[in-house]
Amino acid sequence: MPGIHTRTRHRALVLGALRAAGPLSKAELARRLGLSVPTVTEILRECATDGVVEEVGEGRSTGGRRPMLYALRTQGLRAVGVNVDPDTVRAVISDLSGDIVAESTVPIDFTDGESAFVANLHRAVDTVLSTVESPDELAGIGVAVPAMMPRSAKGRFAPLGHPTWTGVDLHELVRQRYGLPVVTANRAHAVGVGEHLFGAGRGVANLLCLVLGSGLGAAVIAGGRLFTGGDGAAGVLGRMVLDAAVSDEPAPTVGEMVGESGIVAAAVARLRHAGRRTLGEVPLHLLNAGHVIDAALDGDALMADVLAHAGRVLGAAVAAALCVTDSDLVVLCGPSTRAGPLLLEPFQAILRARSPSTPPPVRLGDLGGHSGPLGAAALVLADFIRDAADDETEQAGTDTAPTRARRRPNSAGTQASARDSE
Repeated sequence: MPGIHTRTRHRALVLGALRAAGPLSKAELARRLGLSVPTVTEILRECATDGVVEEVGEGRSTGGRRPMLYALRTQGLRAVGVNVDPDTVRAVISDLSGDIVAESTVPIDFTDGESAFVANLHRAVDTVLSTVESPDELAGIGVAVPAMMPRSAKGRFAPLGHPTWTGVDLHELVRQRYGLPVVTANRAHAVGVGEHLFGAGRGVANLLCLVLGSGLGAAVIAGGRLFTGGDGAAGVLGRMVLDAAVSDEPAPTVGEMVGESGIVAAAVARLRHAGRRTLGEVPLHLLNAGHVIDAALDGDALMADVLAHAGRVLGAAVAAALCVTDSDLVVLCGPSTRAGPLLLEPFQAILRARSPSTPPPVRLGDLGGHSGPLGAAALVLADFIRDAADDETEQAGTDTAPTRARRRPNSAGTQASARDSE
């Protein structure tokens, strides 16, 4: 009898195949996944009992009886996703398709303290749970927060810049109140898992997901799984410093340059240098990143230069990261991406020049404003479904990703590597 881990993996592969290919017979599932027909039969029986798989009719005969076809009931497996931002808690219930079946948004303010935050989080989750007959219908609750969530302090959350907080144990707090499995993660990690399961990275085993917001966060998906590193801090690209000069003076980090505050600071500096006291009708002290992007899209050359510089910095950081991750796809998320080519073209130009090989394709994220809560739900649901390509990559432990032809060395990138090694 296969072990628990093997059975769980086989079940996830069956569900992944049904999601990717639509209705399939037992024999076709067995052939695609390299499993025996009895194993597939047992898995389908369990999944049908759990309401995740259903019979949808008969397929074509190949000489004998017409085979029964099985399909995934995406609504049969759902999870709660909770996204915490500095000003809101948003909770959703999502199914395996990423369809939102319930949603609640509650305003918050971290300065109100821990007790008020906990009450508002409960309020958001209680609202979406009121739409289901029983919490037992759900696979679990995922919570994404704007802070790193180290394994050494599992589930403990304290927002930066609020010294009166001692830390809220979100993992235990949510588990005790609702009696469901709980997964907590940094928001960028959650967004990456969501884009891999539901969005632009679906079907890609190895991807790098970047989240542009107040700073820069990232998620590394390797072999179809989130790579978090030794203590959960993998992907903190915003803390990188690109200035290689050895100096006692602190250099700006990538996050400080490409995040919203960095874009605003650069815009204000350029406007003052040009003798301008406003951007359109907005005084400089009220400027935000949205104003800068709007002005650039409307043809303001100075603001377009600001975004181009941010794109070049981002490209250099991602090129460095790809030297380690060798990802098959880069996904860009966050509000700043609406700048479109003004940000993306300089980003991709530097990426091509600095990458050690032909860089992977770049896509914008698909989940938009729901990337946080959907990503949080995906933290739970990702354990229940698995693509065969992800599994092959993980099992081989080598570059076997079928979604990408092997990339050729980039001459510019090779020269840069040689200089770095001198």
